[in-house]
Amino acid sequence: MYSNGVCRFAIIGILPFFALAAQDEFVQTVKPFLAKNCAGCHNDQTKLANLSLTNPAATVWPKVLDKLSSGRMPPLGSPQPSKAELAPVTAWLERQAGVANPTADPGRVTSRRLNRVEYNQTVRDLLGVSLRPADDFPLDDAGYGFDNIGDVLSVSSLLMEKYLAAAKQLSSVAVYGHRVPPKPTKLVRYMTKKSQDDPTPNALPFSLRGAIYGTYHFPVTAEYEFRMRVGNYRPRNTSNRRLTELNRKPAITEAEKLEIIEESRRAYPPVKMVMTLDGLQILTETVEGNVDYQYAHGESIARVKVKAGERAIRASFPEFASLANPRENMNLDGRRKLFIDYVDIVGPFAPEPQQLESRERLYICREQTPACAQRILGRLAARAYRRPVTPQELTALSGLTALVRDAGDSFDEGIRVGIQAILMSPHFLFRAEPASAKPQFITDHDLASRLSYFLWSSLPDAELVTVADAGRLRQPAVLNAQLRRMLADPRSDAMIENFVGQWLGWRLLDRRKPDPARFPNVDDELLEAMRRETFLFARAILREDRSLLDFIDGRFTYLNGPLANYYGIAGITGEGFERVELKDVRRGGVITHGSVLTLSSYATRTSPVLRGRWVLENLLGTPPPPAPPDIPALQEANLGTAASLRTRLEQHRANPRCAVCHDQMDPIGFGLENFDAAGAWRDRDGQFPIDSSGKFPSGASFRGPEELKQVLKAQSGLFVRNVTEKLLTYALGRGVETSDRIAVNTIVQRVTADGSKFSTLVREIVHSPAFQMRGKSEGGQLAAK
Repeated sequence: MYSNGVCRFAIIGILPFFALAAQDEFVQTVKPFLAKNCAGCHNDQTKLANLSLTNPAATVWPKVLDKLSSGRMPPLGSPQPSKAELAPVTAWLERQAGVANPTADPGRVTSRRLNRVEYNQTVRDLLGVSLRPADDFPLDDAGYGFDNIGDVLSVSSLLMEKYLAAAKQLSSVAVYGHRVPPKPTKLVRYMTKKSQDDPTPNALPFSLRGAIYGTYHFPVTAEYEFRMRVGNYRPRNTSNRRLTELNRKPAITEAEKLEIIEESRRAYPPVKMVMTLDGLQILTETVEGNVDYQYAHGESIARVKVKAGERAIRASFPEFASLANPRENMNLDGRRKLFIDYVDIVGPFAPEPQQLESRERLYICREQTPACAQRILGRLAARAYRRPVTPQELTALSGLTALVRDAGDSFDEGIRVGIQAILMSPHFLFRAEPASAKPQFITDHDLASRLSYFLWSSLPDAELVTVADAGRLRQPAVLNAQLRRMLADPRSDAMIENFVGQWLGWRLLDRRKPDPARFPNVDDELLEAMRRETFLFARAILREDRSLLDFIDGRFTYLNGPLANYYGIAGITGEGFERVELKDVRRGGVITHGSVLTLSSYATRTSPVLRGRWVLENLLGTPPPPAPPDIPALQEANLGTAASLRTRLEQHRANPRCAVCHDQMDPIGFGLENFDAAGAWRDRDGQFPIDSSGKFPSGASFRGPEELKQVLKAQSGLFVRNVTEKLLTYALGRGVETSDRIAVNTIVQRVTADGSKFSTLVREIVHSPAFQMRGKSEGGQLAAK
């Protein structure tokens, strides 16, 4: 045995040897590799992505390792190094980055508040109320593409005021129910928008086909009247000159009047109007041709018994769903010929005594005693805090209710105040886990919470809590059984809406509308149909346990009549969506969905650059670096007349500094150029025929979306890895770190070996150390007081 002094001397003497060996390996192996594959873009002159590898600092090696080992660099389309060339370089980089150890720290999860979606769904499942108070909260910030990232979910003074108002409202409704008006009254008037940009309050989305649709929260179970009026402007621009002349006469004989009616019927046949509530028909009427120029007919009224809660309302003309061109319903003066003018909701009539689901959940005992109050609030707090409550917390809640009773208020008011206090507690508003000095497994209750917010965007249900209470949730068989149950539950739609909706971007569709002057057939209703198509498509991949690669080229989709007509797909009629097996190779996969094509375009024109970037970033996880600040803008004057967009982009790429990035993005965008800026197929760009061919620097060539998708599918490894990293980011509420590299590699390998199934990806993430463990914490623990 050496003495400590001898050991220190020996180690100090050896260190220079290892440093020299590493330096020799860098000079002989790594430096030539970087010069061949990387230095063309990442040098002191071009410095793309603000990275130079001419004289790199040690801090850049984790980033370089991530890009090389995942296949993200060299960029898609560039010559790729062989595995034999890559292996010694990544091995050296792993040693420099310090991530070769398979027992690396599983990463730190920051304490984070509930975002708006999570708040609404949590109070729904906690209290049994259908209010959505978080809709009025400030918008959540996003990080890494998602709005559930702990590091960006700040709390402002305005948000605290909203929390307090919401807690008062929710606690009152949960205990006492909604206030019922002393007599029936008009609760709301919903107007139909006159145009896409109509700012009228309570104006619902614009529909060229004249429909009106939305949701309303009915306060109590009762009868309500739906008073609806049709706007009927059909004779406005009739070409029947005789009908116009007869109507101008001071007096019309009975024979002439009958003739007018008959001609009007031929020109404007009767149209059926249907109103539905949650998809069930509650009113129908036939709208005749308007022979007397009474453009707004009298009200049609339906009185219906409605169960309390949020309900979907729709009034429309179903046969208009088959219109090949929705502008057939437009007059020359810009008005729709037939539309729903407004819907009034009046009530409640004969309200039933409120059988509050919330009280049934809350009042687990009926004695108006301090012990009963403690049981009620203790049980609620345990669910709200997503863990067992401490004796100190129970004492504080009991003391609060006692103060209310001592002030002369009722037992119910004491419970209400206790609920309000729970809803204002940081243990409810924040998802926090105890700090630790070293990496360790999280508790079963924290695991249950991570799982439920990952899949449901809400708190654990009773079954999940029971399993966590028993300390069995971490057992692989038990955890897998809970996963299968939760994925089959309709509440897993939350993962589709909130993860896929942000990954693919359709939640932003309201902010990226096509210019109505350039795309007059695209209205709010069609954009909603595009969003619905992508949601149903993604849900089918999850529910049917299909391959993730279907996102690239799934040979099916979901369409209704208007969207099918817009796409040019025959045989689909009606307003409801149905599954369609695609035979036309032009469609298939999300890059041919109207939602994605609209999001990746400008309002007035397509952009091969935006579309190429969208595919690289959202599907392959290989975003090009941002353009240097001094790059000139694309010349857009006379596009489509003097020159095609393709020609202008080729001129733009003549600049070598532009070509570095555009050679990656533009070919992908060119392959989608047959789709206009709102997703409709076209063969010409203005005066020029569409050239949808492309060729990558590596030599891979294609023409049109079908061949482009084959090129993308050849990059399936990148795609699966990208989806893995994005879903892991969403599941953890933090970005993927260098320490996660081994976990990500393991997940990707297992998912690929099992056919790249969506359920396998979810399962492997949930079983990963990053999901089941926490790393060393720098703080963020909420003390239980």
